[in-house]
Amino acid sequence: MRKFLNEPFVHFVVLGGLLFAGHSLWQRHVTKLDRTIFVSPTEMERQAQIFATENRRQPTDEDIEALLFAHVEEQVLMREAQRLGLDEDDTIIRRRLAQKMRFMIDDIGAPAVPPREDLRAWFEANTDKFMRPETRSFEHIYLSPKGRADTVVADAQALAAAGIAEDWEAQGDAFMTGRRFTQQAAPAVQRDFGTSFARSLFALPDTQGWQGPVNSAFGVHLVRFTNITAEQLPAFEDILPEVEAVWAEQAKRAENTEGLKRLILKYRVEVQD
Repeated sequence: MRKFLNEPFVHFVVLGGLLFAGHSLWQRHVTKLDRTIFVSPTEMERQAQIFATENRRQPTDEDIEALLFAHVEEQVLMREAQRLGLDEDDTIIRRRLAQKMRFMIDDIGAPAVPPREDLRAWFEANTDKFMRPETRSFEHIYLSPKGRADTVVADAQALAAAGIAEDWEAQGDAFMTGRRFTQQAAPAVQRDFGTSFARSLFALPDTQGWQGPVNSAFGVHLVRFTNITAEQLPAFEDILPEVEAVWAEQAKRAENTEGLKRLILKYRVEVQD
């Protein structure tokens, strides 16, 4: 008997049986875990916070029960979909996972603001980020092309030539956004009147009288400036909080880019023909 037990073949069979039994137990354990849905207090607290944010009230006991059921339902459907391989080659899932990973890369602390003199040097090298654009305050008389499509420009020219009285607000037609505009930069004027009008308005000379006619996307206008503020760069000390915020945003973006580069360098990329 002892000789039989000392045979290598017996050892091999016994060891194989133990490995098989261990593997079976492990597989059963893994299957049991895979078929078990754990709901931690942290997860339920997270669900409750989401509910409170979306509904602007704290969840009731019935709400908690519904949240629990919805979470279990989502877990079951997700695991069954993974078991069937439905998550493979799915563009939406890939993009969602990539988005979550990007959020993890972006979720870094705010970079420390550099010393004042270093920040000033950065400001002076990036003044274009803080330049205040030219703004123009103006009044206008609007002439709609409705009913006078062929004569609207001539009518505006005649109105300007005759001299516009003090009651200029009674002249022309009503305009949907009003007759007076204050400290308007080019993008704001473009939004209200169109690109052509904005380009023409900022090309007009700084004079006190009425000018035009100026075409817009809506018709024809006579305009009069009440104030023009030239493009200017604020002093560093006057906009220090803004400079710090812009610097921090740029530094964080650069750090995120480097973090993504480090991740990419971990992989070998092969492009097949």
